Amino acid sequence: MILSKATGYGILALAYLANQPKNRRCGLEEIASHEHIPPVFLRKVLGELRRHRLLRSVKGIHGGYELNRSPDTITLWDIVHSLETDPDFDTCVLGRGSCPSEALCPFHDDWQKVRETWVTLLKSRTISEI
Repeated sequence: MILSKATGYGILALAYLANQPKNRRCGLEEIASHEHIPPVFLRKVLGELRRHRLLRSVKGIHGGYELNRSPDTITLWDIVHSLETDPDFDTCVLGRGSCPSEALCPFHDDWQKVRETWVTLLKSRTISEI
């Protein structure tokens, strides 16, 4: 799996919010229930997305979460960069950490090509397309 569970949940949550009528806020429980995400885990994911300014939250009786930007300006890369521990996918596919130039792993060149294609895809697709 290339993306973490947190990133997958983040994409689902933002896609759900993108499909709501303009100015409609959604509560955590609503998003969690609709997308089948554990609420405790979703709270952490939404907190990170809020911290990275992809979401905003409003407290109170009419509160909830809403997108902080238009869904056609939020790329999958924005979400990945907010939630992944290695957002640039620089880790060696053989689990060696990063490949030093004097001891490249056998898959280094192939992985670089795959990585570049993957990152290009993430940067070109928006939440409005999900």
